[in-house]
Amino acid sequence: MKIGDMVKFTGTWGTAVARDNAPQTGVVIETWWIRCILRQVDVLWDNGDIRQAMASQVEVISECR
Repeated sequence: MKIGDMVKFTGTWGTAVARDNAPQTGVVIETWWIRCILRQVDVLWDNGDIRQAMASQVEVISECR
């Protein structure tokens, strides 16, 4: 996963985000690595929000070249 990849959220947002406004897809704008392991990504979501997500809760659907 790298900056510019389009991702789909596969986790759950919990109660912090209303179900009807929960983002589904977005573009990775930053990656956060800890000891050579990708941990979190900053994503510009389809509803205009920029939020962090655990790397394990997003799936790449289109790679940036």
